Amino acid sequence: MSTPQSGIFAEGSSFHHFLEYTIGDGFDGAAVSAAREAFTSLTVNGVVAFGPAAWSRLSDGHTPAALAPFEKITGAEGRVAPATQRDLLIWLHGGDHDNVLDAAFDVQRRLSAHADIKLDLPGFQYRDSRDLTGFIDGSANPKGGDRQAAALVPDGEAGAGGAYVLSQKWVHDLDAFNELSVPEQEGVIGRTKADSIELEGDAMPPDSHVSRTDVKIDGKGLKIYRRSAPYGTVTEKGLYFIAFSCDPSRFDVMLRRMYGTWDDNLHDHLIHFSAPVTGSYWFAPSEEDLEAAGCAI
Repeated sequence: MSTPQSGIFAEGSSFHHFLEYTIGDGFDGAAVSAAREAFTSLTVNGVVAFGPAAWSRLSDGHTPAALAPFEKITGAEGRVAPATQRDLLIWLHGGDHDNVLDAAFDVQRRLSAHADIKLDLPGFQYRDSRDLTGFIDGSANPKGGDRQAAALVPDGEAGAGGAYVLSQKWVHDLDAFNELSVPEQEGVIGRTKADSIELEGDAMPPDSHVSRTDVKIDGKGLKIYRRSAPYGTVTEKGLYFIAFSCDPSRFDVMLRRMYGTWDDNLHDHLIHFSAPVTGSYWFAPSEEDLEAAGCAI
């Protein structure tokens, strides 16, 4: 059985740091190993994931067939999910702010000669795991062993023990969202605000976020494992969305349903109040595949 990167499933972190890079000609497995050493030495959880071209280069072309770059989506009312496909994602997280920050500093120091940083974003746990909209994030996440089933490529398939990853930095318009009454906000999200109970029956709008992203195809739920974190200052605030899946088509279906390019032409009401400014697909290889690519520590 292949071994997934442990940082994917380490929960309960209060502090996060997301780093996205494009890579240069001198980038190789040794550079990845050095970056991984930076966070393991500080006992910080870390995950490394690669864009399609970068992983093909490091793995000598042995990439899962389904791994492809993120493509721009233009949906309802001209709303856009942009594509900013990059080569390397490093997600750091843990319970100690200083260690997470020091790990980010050290990763950047070790990679600066080989890669250009394109996103440098600290995140945090907000209250009891809430998004800055005030709603609990990830309520429908799989639990226990179901997390691995949703997130990891099954044994026997190319890339087994690895995970397909979607990341998007979303910027919230909280002024507009907070002008809504709480019942109106709950209709946008599809859950109660205080205790995150899913709305039922006629109370659940067909264009709520839950309605558009809680998807079943032929009676089978398309589960993903979300690990997103809020970020923000007084001038910009939002969510770094990151999720893991055994099959990238699950991301495609959810995004199409959110942006109104699915068969029913409905779109997610939430995109009136939050918009992505980045979009990349990645692959987070198993430990065995990282070692084979020269990225071991």
